Amino acid sequence: MEEVHVRSEHWGGQDDCLVIDNGTVELVATTRVGPRIVSFSFLDGDNVLFADEETLADYDETEWNVFGGHRLWHAPEDHERTYVPDNDPIEYETTGSGVHLVQPVEAETGIRKEISVELVPGDSEAIVTHSLTNEGSWPVSLSPWGVTVLDGGGRCVVPFEFGPDAPEPNRSITLWPDATLADDRLTFLDEYVLVDQDADGDPTKFGVSATDGWAAYVNDGTAFCKSFDLDAHAAYPDRGSPVEVYTDPNIFELESLAPLTELDPGETATYTETWRLFDDVDVPETAGDVAEAPYPRPE
Repeated sequence: MEEVHVRSEHWGGQDDCLVIDNGTVELVATTRVGPRIVSFSFLDGDNVLFADEETLADYDETEWNVFGGHRLWHAPEDHERTYVPDNDPIEYETTGSGVHLVQPVEAETGIRKEISVELVPGDSEAIVTHSLTNEGSWPVSLSPWGVTVLDGGGRCVVPFEFGPDAPEPNRSITLWPDATLADDRLTFLDEYVLVDQDADGDPTKFGVSATDGWAAYVNDGTAFCKSFDLDAHAAYPDRGSPVEVYTDPNIFELESLAPLTELDPGETATYTETWRLFDDVDVPETAGDVAEAPYPRPE
């Protein structure tokens, strides 16, 4: 049986990065900034994440920087609390199957961010657990928010519940002010929403009710999938959007959010995503293409 190994090395302009491999996939997290995951790939394969290696090597320590990769935020979005820089070194420890990354408490918000990563030995699966702890003096309403920045050129698949017949609505699309349903990067199928990244497209963002608890991004033959638990009775940020997608000419962001919670001082909100990579996956055009692909399915 394959084992999980963790080593420290220089990666993308950053010293002391943690490289985790399990014989099938490799994941890289930074320690000089973060918490950030900057690479996820098959061994000897291409990184499916977008990482700005130029910025990682030389960045403004006083500003929020677009490092790329995967990060942890807390919703709803607010410029002052959301864009708190993550430019300081983090604490970390290795575990039996991965790493645990801990950010210093944000002075602006009183929130401490943590990301734990575990690789499943011999598989293409990573378990990414996000934690937000309220180290402040008063309750805070928030939602853990996993933001994964993916390389351009791909197509995203988000399940979109269809049927059975009922008198109540069962799905929604949320539009940000710069979004339009006439966007030619959008394709609506009965059971799925497809969203393309286009190097000639303007920035835009959508939220989707996505009741199946998974979403995927297919690019150059590789599918990156994330799955997560959903609570049909909980309130989600942004008018009920557990999945959000953002795209601009360079990147595609596949984001998932936990339910809103009132976090008292000393309490922690935890949210887990399961990541998987699949190879030899064609870009889906139809619902049949999606049904035949190896995306995660609800039990």
